[in-house]
Amino acid sequence: MQASPEFLAFGRWFMLDIGGGAPTLDEMYDFVLNLFRGEERVRLRQFIDRALCEASDETLKQLWKETDADIYFPTAQDLRAFLTGARDRL
Repeated sequence: MQASPEFLAFGRWFMLDIGGGAPTLDEMYDFVLNLFRGEERVRLRQFIDRALCEASDETLKQLWKETDADIYFPTAQDLRAFLTGARDRL
């Protein structure tokens, strides 16, 4: 599975200093997801949904690594929970 351009853009927003402007997870979701509009938002939701359903834990971790995000997750389950939260807000 190859990461979509929208997913790569989504992940890149999760940098170490995001907590300064969005201290809670809900605020981080709101800040980043509000940057996506229209079809781009639909494609991001579709990709996250597909990745959650089809990707193995290792593949999902690799997809997240490709985003160059500064935020990492101790387990694949933590990453799945994070992405599920994002998908549900899209």
